[in-house]
Amino acid sequence: MSHQPDESRARLATELELLEAMFPSQVTYSPKSRELIFTEEIAQLHLRLPELYPCVGLLDVISARDASKRDVRDVTKEAIKTLSLADGEEVLDAVIASFQRIVEETIDNSAVEQNSDSGANPYREVDSKATRRTTEREHDAHTTVIIWLHHLLALGKRKMALAPAPSVSGITKPGYPGIMVFSGPSRAVMDHVKTLKAENWQAFQIRYEGDEAWEFAQRGVVEVESMSEVVAAVGIGENAARRKKEFLEAVGIK
Repeated sequence: MSHQPDESRARLATELELLEAMFPSQVTYSPKSRELIFTEEIAQLHLRLPELYPCVGLLDVISARDASKRDVRDVTKEAIKTLSLADGEEVLDAVIASFQRIVEETIDNSAVEQNSDSGANPYREVDSKATRRTTEREHDAHTTVIIWLHHLLALGKRKMALAPAPSVSGITKPGYPGIMVFSGPSRAVMDHVKTLKAENWQAFQIRYEGDEAWEFAQRGVVEVESMSEVVAAVGIGENAARRKKEFLEAVGIK
């Protein structure tokens, strides 16, 4: 069965529209050269698509560099191989997600500081410091974290967020933006954060980490529908006013 160029163009156009919705201003495509470039701050992935992709053929990795501008082309190609992508299917989102995981695994402190100093992401330094403080703890004290997400829509991720260790309590809010608040023993909280962060996110920012447990009306983690419900949930118990203020500042609501 032959594949017509019109079908390939239509399917590719639809896929590119989806990528633009997932990664606004991060994807550029040249129809003439059939080259696609995905950028995430300093990191960049450069791909070439076959003439009849996605109907026929698999893409080629022209270049790939991480946030420290190191060449990760070979690593990226090997990671793509492990995906066992099928010929004749749209695969760009899976390839980009694989590249994002590589970037996250290889990023170092100098790259984080460089991005923070440039103003590309004012919360990356907070994220880095929170991670370092966590690894330096010798005792399992209590921790509360507030996480800001570009969006929280996928049912699988929403269910995952609601399933930490039994000792962790908190609140999540799906939609745009997504919000997660987790509180409990430090090790349990940060293990849950690490598990969630390993998923593919457009933006996953730890905007607050405090060395005390926050009180919630319930045990465990529950999902609410609105930001006002999150504010109400964090504003109970001792120091309610202070915690509400800290939450609002963390999510950018003054």
